[in-house]
Amino acid sequence: MFSLVLKPETVTDKTNSSCTKLTDKMSTDTNTLYGLTPTLPADQSATKPATDKPQALTPTQFPVPSTSLASRINNYTKAKLPPQTYSHSLRVYTYGRAIANQCFPQWNLDSNAKLNESWFITAMLHDIGTTPEHISSTKLSYEFWAGYHALEILQNESATAPHHGDDVGQGRGVASREQAESIAEAIIRHQDVQDKGRISLLTRLIHMGTLLDNIGAGKELVHPDTIRAVNEVYNRRGWSGCFRDTVVNEKELKPWAMVSRIEGFEETIESNGKGLMKEWDEGK
Repeated sequence: MFSLVLKPETVTDKTNSSCTKLTDKMSTDTNTLYGLTPTLPADQSATKPATDKPQALTPTQFPVPSTSLASRINNYTKAKLPPQTYSHSLRVYTYGRAIANQCFPQWNLDSNAKLNESWFITAMLHDIGTTPEHISSTKLSYEFWAGYHALEILQNESATAPHHGDDVGQGRGVASREQAESIAEAIIRHQDVQDKGRISLLTRLIHMGTLLDNIGAGKELVHPDTIRAVNEVYNRRGWSGCFRDTVVNEKELKPWAMVSRIEGFEETIESNGKGLMKEWDEGK
């Protein structure tokens, strides 16, 4: 399905010819460009927002990127994801933009076009492993499979070209290895929510966006009218039930799955659909 060929620079340690040292070629600037840095405490509460009174924002303030790579992945996910999951992915992207815009402006998501492209692609591909086509075709947890799949299709334009009669993901645009790996890292860890260690910036963004949309966590980071506007533009109807069923299906197919470590997840998803997001979950 995919292959990884890494060729780091090898430097012989003259003090011990049997050992080698691997030199990381990725510069600090590249790490920042693609959202690997700044690294942040995994404990989200340790990073204080710049404001506790965010203003109302709308999705029109955060249009999807129009780069060749972003357009290719957008076309691909629109064709492959169920409509509810596709809309969820767009909500996640928009929530991430809105939160970063007012609460964490130091991340420079608004001014760094390549970082925003990487964030958009992360949001659009994070649930690609949950589709009926993919969830049952692998023994991997769906977020792990999604990360590996992202590595493949981001670096290989032909992987989303028309195939087997499908007209999916046409368009030019290929990611560098560094960009693809940053996106894959965030996708693989998008349900690794804990308070130990450190995470990349893209991982923090995907945590914030998915937690808000799925369980209502972090609602204080956006204005209530922002939530309303996002749900009205990107139809939420039935999402909580859809996602709950996906989690149940994943655990039945793979009792070892990563999502099994989140205790009470299904119930929390349901509560969000009957609470904060009820109006739009049950709406038209």
